[in-house]
Amino acid sequence: MQISSYNGYNNVNFCQNILDKIPDEPKIPIQNYLLDLICEEDGKEKSIYLNDASHFIKEIWDEIIKNNWRELNVRKFIPDKLNITASVFYDYKNGKKNISISTLYDLIKIWQKFCNKNEKETIEKWNDIFNRELFLSTHSKYQKTSLPRYINPKLSYLLGWICGDGNFHRGNNYCLKISEKSKSQLEMILKPLFIEIFEVKPQIFRRCNNGYAIQIGSKSIFRFFKNVIKIRVGNIPSIIYNFDLINKKHFLIGLFDAEGYVNPKYLDSVITISQNNKLFLERVKYLFNESNINFIGPYKHETNLGCWYTIKIRKKREILKFIDNINSYHIDKLIRLEKLRCVIEKNWNC
Repeated sequence: MQISSYNGYNNVNFCQNILDKIPDEPKIPIQNYLLDLICEEDGKEKSIYLNDASHFIKEIWDEIIKNNWRELNVRKFIPDKLNITASVFYDYKNGKKNISISTLYDLIKIWQKFCNKNEKETIEKWNDIFNRELFLSTHSKYQKTSLPRYINPKLSYLLGWICGDGNFHRGNNYCLKISEKSKSQLEMILKPLFIEIFEVKPQIFRRCNNGYAIQIGSKSIFRFFKNVIKIRVGNIPSIIYNFDLINKKHFLIGLFDAEGYVNPKYLDSVITISQNNKLFLERVKYLFNESNINFIGPYKHETNLGCWYTIKIRKKREILKFIDNINSYHIDKLIRLEKLRCVIEKNWNC
């Protein structure tokens, strides 16, 4: 990719080249997390539903009938056990209604008991459902999304960005928001990643004070990040420490793109990452050390606006190592890093 070819934020080819550099591999499988998407306060019309699960429901129904038609009035027994009407159950079975995750799991437990299945067979059945390409939604079948079954560098990059500068608001719409000064970064990099990974189209809007924000209102995505990944802004999720080096690297790139700064001037050249949580930066520094990137700090800063911390790279050799081994997928920071590389190499050659 030639940095000099960049002629402004509307250069679609430049942004596409950035996206193409984020790899799809390696993939880290995620264990079946469907039950983690359920919360105790979920009630009617507030649960998370599975779209297109009628095939599994019919399969389970047919097997229960085949094994118990002499002993049970199955057509009445199953809806009663699920605490729903027969007509609602038939709508589930015929694909006219989406079934909630908890109701489908209860149906599988009924299947386990009345078809004499052991625990291993039950887990295999539940995992078979998880591994199919199913969409999830709220009570409205039109608000659907897909959740990933594995973590790859693209998702790791988003995790890093959210850890650095995400915002979770648990209201009626279960909102995830990411703020950013560059609208093009949101439109050309982050939005396409959300579309590819979750099959949703997030909204981008102007913030009242400064910059822009990308926003997704989805209970499924909200709970995936909060309940499955266990992500909290300003905190490294424990799952990150078990990543391979490539996924760790892309997590760190996302975090740098969210919270990092580059000064491309030779005399004042510096790469920094800022946060108001000192422990968080110490853990970030540790993760960079695993990739042989050595930040110094954290350093404390205080003004009338508050207190925050930074970790830095000032040595020219370390800066070049960062650019070669980590770099950025941020439209502005990528340019700044390349300018910094050029000015360092030029002065060294002189």
